[in-house]
Amino acid sequence: MAEQNRAEKSEPKKRTQAWLAYGCGGIALLGVAATTVGWFALGHVNLASLASKRATALLGRAVSIQSLTITPGAWVGVQFQNVHVANVAGGSAPDMVQVGYLGVDVKLSSLFSGPMVVRHVRVQGVHVLIERTPTGVPNWRFKTQGMLAVPSAAPTPPAVAGLQSAGHAPPQPSQQPIMPVAKDRAHYPTVLEAELEQSDVTYRTAHGVSYQSALHAVHMQTQGAQTPISLVVDGAYNTLPVHLEATLQPFAMLRQYQTPYGMAVRITSGDLSVVFTGTATDPLNADGLAGAVQVETPTSAPLAAVVGYKLPQNIPLSMAGQFVHAGDLWQLTKGHAALKGNKLSVALAELYEGTHTQPDHVKADIAFEHLNMNTLLVKAEHAGQSAEADLPLAVSQTPDPLIEAHLTAQSVAYNVYNFQNFSILASVMPGVVGVQEMRVGYLGATLAASGQLQARPQGNTHIQAKALVSGVDIEAYRRALGFQPVPIKGRATLQMTAEATQPTLNAAISHATIAAAVGMTGGTLESAVIRAASADLGLLFHKATGTTPITCLLGVVSAQNGIGQVLPLRLKTEQGTLSANARFNLNNRSFDLIFATQRATTGSFALDIPVRVSGSFAKPRIGLAGLSATGRQMLVQSERLNSLPEGVRQFAQQNVCYRAIAP
Repeated sequence: MAEQNRAEKSEPKKRTQAWLAYGCGGIALLGVAATTVGWFALGHVNLASLASKRATALLGRAVSIQSLTITPGAWVGVQFQNVHVANVAGGSAPDMVQVGYLGVDVKLSSLFSGPMVVRHVRVQGVHVLIERTPTGVPNWRFKTQGMLAVPSAAPTPPAVAGLQSAGHAPPQPSQQPIMPVAKDRAHYPTVLEAELEQSDVTYRTAHGVSYQSALHAVHMQTQGAQTPISLVVDGAYNTLPVHLEATLQPFAMLRQYQTPYGMAVRITSGDLSVVFTGTATDPLNADGLAGAVQVETPTSAPLAAVVGYKLPQNIPLSMAGQFVHAGDLWQLTKGHAALKGNKLSVALAELYEGTHTQPDHVKADIAFEHLNMNTLLVKAEHAGQSAEADLPLAVSQTPDPLIEAHLTAQSVAYNVYNFQNFSILASVMPGVVGVQEMRVGYLGATLAASGQLQARPQGNTHIQAKALVSGVDIEAYRRALGFQPVPIKGRATLQMTAEATQPTLNAAISHATIAAAVGMTGGTLESAVIRAASADLGLLFHKATGTTPITCLLGVVSAQNGIGQVLPLRLKTEQGTLSANARFNLNNRSFDLIFATQRATTGSFALDIPVRVSGSFAKPRIGLAGLSATGRQMLVQSERLNSLPEGVRQFAQQNVCYRAIAP
């Protein structure tokens, strides 16, 4: 009875427990059902607003998304449409990124176990603007991403006042490149396949120059996180067709951000081939590149098209070296190249990108074995003909880039001349092209020079130069210039200043205002010259033979437009002192020379009758100077000290013969 009562009392309790169990189970089932229905209903829900807010917070930039839908499954499909990522403040356009369509298939299980695995990515209509603001701020650095682990300090912009190195040393690298380092990429997804179509990337410099890369078709593929990545790109650079093929290290290596990421890239455009094999410390931004680069082109036409210049002839180029790109710095070192057969080595080739207020800055230190300027400057159709090479003298008031360059060559061919041991240290600055130092050897002589070119109106350029030529072998130069034999032997020293305002180098040479002084100590003069110049009666009885040592020689040249005068001209020997006055015209290759001996320096049988030699260089005429008014006038001038040009005055006054000239 008692048991029956207990059973009756417990029955309501059991019913309650059962109902609770059924209720909880039902609620659970309803929860599962709701979750399932909600999961599959995501494909019909636009999550664009939520994603836009999240992306804006993540990037620190305004992000707008028109449509975002998710398709559930073992591979979750995500589709974006009309995505806009805002540009930085001060950018040239409102958006940095525009995406027409983005579709991604993500493995569901990888969302929980990570790293995420993406089966397929398809992107259409992407437009990316990469630029620096007028203040130099790069728009590809996002606030919360902090792509640089160190401050984005770039090499200090070079000074713009010219070469600053003491002693005119060759240009040096701006500084050791600061390689950017990306933040943790440990959770970066594995993308098995990706396709990009109908897209472009525009790079705009801080001073407003734009370069556009069209991406007609991009395909990336890998078998997994541990296998290499294959990348193929078909596009164009400023309308120039470009094809890229690259093999990249696996995604597993990409996640190891503390280790530089390896890659092998080959770019072709027409006959141009560029191969880069190396690493990147910040591969997602194509920054921190370091490795070997090779460039080959039989015409250089694609390179000329990139810079907007049409070459007058094909110029084969082959180059290899060590390449670095770090932030604003682009650098090539340890390079070797051949430019239309002219072999060269590159100690330094550096580009520093300037801001809106500063132009780019280029530094170069290049050494040629043999440099044939004729093959580079003369059009191909004129090769083998008598066409002359010429160099334009163009100077910009706003040059971009600024240039510091050191160029050397063991030998140089220019027109009919062959030079040795050429070296030039030059700079290009606003309105001025400066030659801080130039050295060159020719026919045993050595030229040391400096000067500058300054911009002038109407396309002309004002050139100023000074030079010192030492060790000039008179006989060797006489032969090179095509002159008739001269009775003087030895080596002379020449100091010269020149000025001209012309558009080309050849025109400047032809129309320059020149002041020069030539001096000589030592050497020999044929004795017959002094005896003949003095009208020595002894020649009636015996012929003068041999040579006489030269004590000193001084000649001061003043010329303009190829027409000039040599005055004073004095030559002193043991057998007598010869004073002369010469006029010349290089345009028609003619001259007029008056010379006479000083009575006090010649023998007792000398009549000291002045002589005049005039006419063409090839066929001169000989006569008596006193027979014409011109001859007598030139004789008077030869015995007096004329006004020495400022540029050569000190050099002339140091010569022994200067003190022998009458005041």
